[in-house]
Amino acid sequence: MDARHLGSRLGELADTHVVPGAQLAVYTGGEIVNAVAGLERCDGPRAVQPRTAFAYGSVTKVFTATLVLQLVSDGDLELDQPVSGFLAEFREPADARLASITPRQLLSHTSGLVADHELDEAGERSLFRYAKSVAQLPLLDRPGNSFSYSNTGYSVLGRVVEEVTGLKWRDALQDFLLRPLGVDLSIDHDSEGPARPLAKGHAVRPGQREAFPVDQFLPPTWTPAGGLSGSAQDLIALAQLHIGTGLKAGSLLEDEQRTEMHTAVRRADAFGMADAWALGLGHYGSPGNRWLGHDGTVDGGTAHLRFHPGSGLAVALTTNATTGSSLWPDVVKELRTLGVDVGDHEPDVPTPHPSASRAGTGPQGAERLVGDYGNGDTVFSVRRHQDGIRLSDRTGLLADVTLHESLNFTARRIDTDAAPYVGRFVPDDGTGEIALLQLAGRSAKRIHAAA
Repeated sequence: MDARHLGSRLGELADTHVVPGAQLAVYTGGEIVNAVAGLERCDGPRAVQPRTAFAYGSVTKVFTATLVLQLVSDGDLELDQPVSGFLAEFREPADARLASITPRQLLSHTSGLVADHELDEAGERSLFRYAKSVAQLPLLDRPGNSFSYSNTGYSVLGRVVEEVTGLKWRDALQDFLLRPLGVDLSIDHDSEGPARPLAKGHAVRPGQREAFPVDQFLPPTWTPAGGLSGSAQDLIALAQLHIGTGLKAGSLLEDEQRTEMHTAVRRADAFGMADAWALGLGHYGSPGNRWLGHDGTVDGGTAHLRFHPGSGLAVALTTNATTGSSLWPDVVKELRTLGVDVGDHEPDVPTPHPSASRAGTGPQGAERLVGDYGNGDTVFSVRRHQDGIRLSDRTGLLADVTLHESLNFTARRIDTDAAPYVGRFVPDDGTGEIALLQLAGRSAKRIHAAA
């Protein structure tokens, strides 16, 4: 694979999608081909380098999950042992079912925990205090019953790591995984320097050809779920560990735990996110071409990781713009023309419902759907808007909804240019009334209807 050609195409595609800077790394089984494009900041002088660190967002979860499986390999932790055996703060929870949650359920987003939970003190760093607060929350569903993407669960896993190892999560990650892998990641975006600059995040408004810098903030207690930054090449190092070709692959993770981590979990239906879900990894592509990996989004950036254990191929893309989510599918298409058949999730979204309009669905359909849907601190509001419906939440999300057959929908943001979300409304089996909204892997219960 020609690095110069790859870099040229990456630059062209990044320009098309108004992405100021990007990195693409491709591992062919014998070599790593690196391509970079653009600037670390749209109004700055520094070009993106292979060493530039980009925010990983939720791709961080693959590192946290790998660390947990290392502890399983060492015999320090069991996947199906309730974490309340380690965490005193989970032994008298508000919901008694919470005490039965296991590492396997936390890793596979089947724990029943809410998606996002924040402490009153935004700068709080204690995972103990975070887990103690989580223990007082109601569950969405009984543990092990259904999939609902949960950042909260990965922060709890960080707390489990602390209790098992006697180290702070970040120190355990460095000692057991990052240093042996030979990667130097930024944690909480705190280690920028001449040798390791951090790319600035950018937002792009719909219909505009201009990116503007935005701050990237994540509560410190969410770091195990989304707080790492590094390069695309660093992600390839992690992929090599999972493929089994890294220099220290055998000593860092036993084959048994590697296989366990890659195996899809029953009831982990990651609708709209992936074709199946394992322990910290999504399954992407057809059964005959199934790749593993994860996607990440943060304020002003995206990251994508895919690897294929059978062929030994791996691909990683990092970007510093919200439009990186739209760049990724085009990168996948380009790589396929070059002989790298990357597996990616392509949601089966039927044609729009006959009553659907430009902005969403007709008034009659909207009546059934409008209301508020809650998942912990997150509340999605569905309201009539002109001749359709609009989706919003308290973080600033604002999206027009197009309803498809079978109550599936796509939601396209009107405040920020990004790939559309895929979701669905789920009726109650008994009454037929809408009971759940599922969006980006998160399930939200209907709180009440709205006029």
